[in-house]
Amino acid sequence: MTEQAKDSVYGLADRELWEAYWKNPDGGQALSDLMETQLPLVYSVLERVSITLPPHVAIEDLLQAAALGLYHALTRFDPERGYKFSSFAFPRIRGAILDELRQMDYLSRSTRSQIRKVETAIRDYTQEHGESPDENDIAESLGLRPEYVSTLIARSQPWLSLDKVMMSSDGGEMTLRDILADSSSIPPDEEAERNDLRQSLREAFLLLTAKEQKILYLYYYEELRLSEIAQLYELTEARICQIHALSVAKLKAALTKDDV
Repeated sequence: MTEQAKDSVYGLADRELWEAYWKNPDGGQALSDLMETQLPLVYSVLERVSITLPPHVAIEDLLQAAALGLYHALTRFDPERGYKFSSFAFPRIRGAILDELRQMDYLSRSTRSQIRKVETAIRDYTQEHGESPDENDIAESLGLRPEYVSTLIARSQPWLSLDKVMMSSDGGEMTLRDILADSSSIPPDEEAERNDLRQSLREAFLLLTAKEQKILYLYYYEELRLSEIAQLYELTEARICQIHALSVAKLKAALTKDDV
């Protein structure tokens, strides 16, 4: 990797710390110093996850899990793959937080079962009608009230996310956001593996309404908060939260359909 490429991957400001760490990855102090410089990223992920947390969960309870996610990202990061560290680390920090939330048993078994039924209803409706359903369509197919379906989908956050980490055949990790993103920066050896999955996801993405597509774009790629998106659409944050969750549920249903 050229010196210029290295600078673009992990940032000129932190380069000396990265070099020191790679020279002695088991030394301890270099890793500790590097983790300290990346704490703003940890707090950024925590802030975004907190949008969908229930009131009884404190951010402080998740800090240790987030730091563990950062540690794993630092020790597994390979600049030769061409990704910026922040892009590589974000879903792994988030994944560590979600694992901690699952251990807190945030959702009951019955609620999880209901969410799986919603995902199945979405998949079946899309296959039958060639378009994605809204809350009314899902509610009708399940014999539930639309208000209940909207609440159920919203409660499934933050598990419904484009930052869901998936395993690739070579043992590496990728996320739904990685797959949907522009492939121009993806190494050639990974491109063939992702083509079919990316095509399925993009076809599912096109089945979303224009509003759903825009909300996902603003949240994941422009990195707006849900509250900021709500102001743009003159809707409540709770409603934007519901739309976001339903949109990701539709994409997840498309993956399940293809047995990915």
